Amino acid sequence: MAYDDAQLAAVMNDSERIAMVGLSRRSESPSYLVAVYLKCNGYRVIPVNPRYTEIFGNRSYQSVSDIPCVVDLVVVFRRPRDVPAVARDVIEASPKYLWLQSGIRNDEAAADVECRGIAVFQDICIEQTHQRLAKANFLKF
Repeated sequence: MAYDDAQLAAVMNDSERIAMVGLSRRSESPSYLVAVYLKCNGYRVIPVNPRYTEIFGNRSYQSVSDIPCVVDLVVVFRRPRDVPAVARDVIEASPKYLWLQSGIRNDEAAADVECRGIAVFQDICIEQTHQRLAKANFLKF
């Protein structure tokens, strides 16, 4: 599915706190590289990975619903088969948006999340999207 640039820009402009599910501490991992990019572009990245107690000097949470502050956007770096469990957690936490990274798609879980009023974006790289929208001057920062 192709997403409208205005809609994607609205998500990026409306999000300050981004929970990253599956964020790794390995500097060569795609999740780590994307998190660094987002942090460098003004977003607060909140790690969600039960294997770690901290990432980037910030506490790493077991689940999105464990995060004590409001999260605007949840970005998922997990296998498609893991998405239903993440979706249930996202529904409990009730952020504005759920973003499944490139190669990650689960239409049934996405439909469940969307029924709760949470916008879902599937199989799209948030870093590449941000870079493209920034070049086109669609982003506020």
